[in-house]
Amino acid sequence: MELTSQVTLSNVVVTIATVVLGRIAWQVISNLVFSPIPSNIPGPLIARITPKWISLVEMSGSRGRIVDALHKRYGPVVRLSPNELSFNSLPCIKTIYGAGSSCVKSPAYENFGKNGMFQTIDPEEHRRRQKRVAHVFAPVVLNQMEPLIQNCVDNLMRELKKRAGTEVDMLHWARMTVLDVGGELMLGKSFGALDGGGNAPSYVHHLDNAFAAFALYGLSPFAFRLLEYLPVQSLQDFLAAGEYVYRYGEDAMKDYLQRHGRQSDQKSLLTKMLAGDPSAGVEPLTDPQISIEVSNLIFAATDTTGNTITYALYQLACNPDWQDRLRQEIVGRSHGNSTDFSYQSLKDLPVLHGVFTETLRLHPAAPSALPRVTTGGGCQIGDLHVPGGTLVSMQALTLQRDPEYFSPDPDKFNPQRWISPRGELDPGSPEQREMMFVWGKGPRSCLGQHMATMECKISLARIVAHFEVRLAGEKTHEEMIMTDHFTLVPKGHRCSLVLTEV
Repeated sequence: MELTSQVTLSNVVVTIATVVLGRIAWQVISNLVFSPIPSNIPGPLIARITPKWISLVEMSGSRGRIVDALHKRYGPVVRLSPNELSFNSLPCIKTIYGAGSSCVKSPAYENFGKNGMFQTIDPEEHRRRQKRVAHVFAPVVLNQMEPLIQNCVDNLMRELKKRAGTEVDMLHWARMTVLDVGGELMLGKSFGALDGGGNAPSYVHHLDNAFAAFALYGLSPFAFRLLEYLPVQSLQDFLAAGEYVYRYGEDAMKDYLQRHGRQSDQKSLLTKMLAGDPSAGVEPLTDPQISIEVSNLIFAATDTTGNTITYALYQLACNPDWQDRLRQEIVGRSHGNSTDFSYQSLKDLPVLHGVFTETLRLHPAAPSALPRVTTGGGCQIGDLHVPGGTLVSMQALTLQRDPEYFSPDPDKFNPQRWISPRGELDPGSPEQREMMFVWGKGPRSCLGQHMATMECKISLARIVAHFEVRLAGEKTHEEMIMTDHFTLVPKGHRCSLVLTEV
């Protein structure tokens, strides 16, 4: 008897479907049964089945909000995927992020552009690199840079006065100011963003696309590489946005060296970075390393500092009583027709400090997770032993609105939290200061935080002293709904305000 084997299209489809479904079923069962995380850790069912859901949430820009809601529902420890936990309690901060922590940065950071301090995973390599850069951000160095910052804010004020009484997109103008500051300090020359010229429009376009391109690569390197073969110019420009940003930094640094050399009296942070710190025996980074670091710093600062200035002005427009108090504090120090806007005179003003700090608390520049990975055999985080190789994180959006430390009304804008009953600057309780996660914590905290603070306080003081700030309408509230793509992004990508000279 002869047996005939006949292969049909339906046989092939059934076989492929069986293999695919079988693989999916095995992955689900594996995640449910063999996850190293104890099964009693609460979280949505989907989080036990697949890590893809939290990736999709992150891509949608709603991770911070959703994780915050999960903590409100489930408590201080929440499962986000078969191998990921989110924590929200004060004692866990030092364990995960403090000096000597056995938790290291997640490999996800390697997707954020070229390898600089921010992307470096290895703690020892980060320590060596940070040592060669930290002197650039010392207060005495930043004080020398203040004239450059003031000059950029002069340009901002000029543009705002031209538009007084009309609707302006404050997010745009804040970002352009911070971009020009970054150019002056990091590259030795302004982008010309506030002059409407230079390379600012092209640079900002690529800057906006770069983060999205990095996120796409992190989600699926294979898909990213596949898209690179498609002959669509707009798509290729999008995928190459990060390369444009880094190439610009490299070219600008070469131009700086041609104009000023390595030993220069030019006031810029780039000058300091090129020189190293001879008094401490610290050699500078290599030129390629420096160009990466300055590009990363401009990349980070433009959105984070620009957004902070914007949200502070938005809150002052929503809370005119605090706006009046801030204006009185600033102009009340005037001598005749002259008001001192030097940072030294502004930095400890109680109301300005309160407005700035409360803005950071409610609208942190990086609202959602700063992911870490447990190493070795794992570690004890709070009351839980977390196995090695587990993703763990905390987020500023939840920590900084914890009612245990920020009552009453933790969701309300209230600068009085940071002003003492005697009307003096109040840094907050030790617990409140620890829960303020906006700059990160431990050895990986933000090196540029003092520079950002200087830019924000100078900009806010000068704007509020000269203008009454009002909402352009109810649409502004919709524009300013918080979303996050690692950094804070207003939903409308603009902030419509009206500034009227006072």
